[in-house]
Amino acid sequence: MGNHSTAPLTILQETDSVVTFPPLGPAVNVLMIWPRFQKSYWGMEGMMDVVPERAHMPPLALATIAALLPQSWNVRLIDCAFDELRDPDILGADLVMVSAMYAQRGELREILSRCRRLGRRTIVGGPYASSMPEELLPLADHVVVGEVDESLGSIAADFEAGRARRLYQIAEKPNVTRTPVPRFEIFNLEKYMTMSIQFSRGCPFQCEFCDIITIYGRRPRTKAPAQVIAELEALYRLGWRKWVFIVDDNFIGNHRAALELARELAKWQQSKDYPFAFSTEASIDLAERSELQKTMVEANFVGIFIGIETPSPESLRETKKLQNLRRDPLEQVHLIQQRGLWVTAGFIIGFDSDDETIFDRQRKFIESAAIPWALLNILQAPATTPLHNRMQKQGRLIEGDVSLSGAGSMANFRTVLAPSILFRGAARLLSDLYGPEAFFLRTVSSLERWVPIPVQRVPRLPILATLRLLVKSFWVQGVRSNYRTAYWSFLTLLVRRWWRDPARAGIAALAMISAHHFCGFASELARQLEQEAEANAGIPGYQPRPLAASSGFAD
Repeated sequence: MGNHSTAPLTILQETDSVVTFPPLGPAVNVLMIWPRFQKSYWGMEGMMDVVPERAHMPPLALATIAALLPQSWNVRLIDCAFDELRDPDILGADLVMVSAMYAQRGELREILSRCRRLGRRTIVGGPYASSMPEELLPLADHVVVGEVDESLGSIAADFEAGRARRLYQIAEKPNVTRTPVPRFEIFNLEKYMTMSIQFSRGCPFQCEFCDIITIYGRRPRTKAPAQVIAELEALYRLGWRKWVFIVDDNFIGNHRAALELARELAKWQQSKDYPFAFSTEASIDLAERSELQKTMVEANFVGIFIGIETPSPESLRETKKLQNLRRDPLEQVHLIQQRGLWVTAGFIIGFDSDDETIFDRQRKFIESAAIPWALLNILQAPATTPLHNRMQKQGRLIEGDVSLSGAGSMANFRTVLAPSILFRGAARLLSDLYGPEAFFLRTVSSLERWVPIPVQRVPRLPILATLRLLVKSFWVQGVRSNYRTAYWSFLTLLVRRWWRDPARAGIAALAMISAHHFCGFASELARQLEQEAEANAGIPGYQPRPLAASSGFAD
């Protein structure tokens, strides 16, 4: 099946964007690779010291692409989060497919270079390729920009016939009602904590710093409820009984379609005795949609991630996140908690209107809102966004890679706050939020504010698996960690107050184990930010022009 020679690929002819390779024919061995992420909030890497799984979530995009490929193509997946990528794996493939986000760029580049050294043909897609194809064209044989759902058949035909292009740019937004059920069977399911599915793409809002709307559009496109149910049925048949994360960047972007889906999910869950606990991302205006949230809770949605970003109205206006200004965001968070969803959230510092008070204002808001998983980031200006355009026009972009060594990212533009003030303030805020006592105190407050309904439940492990997990937690967190006193205090409170409340007990246990990730990650990131503050001492912040001379927004 295909040519397995170790000889380098020979480019026979190149004209414009077409590169002539030997035809692959109808039977192709495809190696899909998911690069390792930099350590991050979302990666939950610290939890892997306690839980039996090896990664947080699988690469849904690759399972979807596998379902779109010709049936004669043989597909194998390597997830570098836990799989070792060996030379024989690469040499056994006719074509290596890689998808990646910007946070995976380091390992992506290494993978592409390694494949080239071994003489294997590569094609890369995903958000990174769609945003910055010029960075990947020198490394990959083929680059795909855009959503491939309705174009992959013709691309595959190009490969089979030997007429594949170097660059495929897909401008049209596909009709996701035609997207097939992902091939979940290519995943090693037991290795993942959470499974992912997708209901919609796109978001109706216009946040200046968000590349979702520039990549996927501002008109949310949704699957039919029957499609989503078919995907859940596939997971159910494969034996999955844990968390399912609906990866939409805004699940309620089309709130009418979300309500219709939630109603069907509630019926399906009841018919199967609630095999899955759902979580997703949504805008804060969910608080204004009581019927939608009620139905989501009845379908066993348990967790919700909200992009709160900042308690500063000035910063929200500055970056056009106007949906967060309709009501008091603190009241909205409390309302969502009271109606049955456990809230986690994202926060940003480094807006032009931020001053030195923003760090304490963020801390007070997060504590008052009772949000244990508060994902704090320094503002970035991703390529393709209006913010990137504005920074470019103002001459404020910083060229090159601005990552902190594996932990996070600095701003990729000159901030108004002096860098040393921004980094030192961020380090202090992280230390305040994720000191073990502060983290567990917020978790207790969140459990007190959260009001689950009787049908809500979190995934239940078999008794032996539960005992093994507890013993591992006792040893790793209760004996060996540097926060063991806070750990035992929280565990004692958990048993005393919530052992007869399955929903709260389950979330409390999840939060308890997550402390090993969040507290450790935040401590390392704070240390690196302090180093950056020292390195940037004396560098002034950007002095913006008076508003009379510039509106501050891109045209």
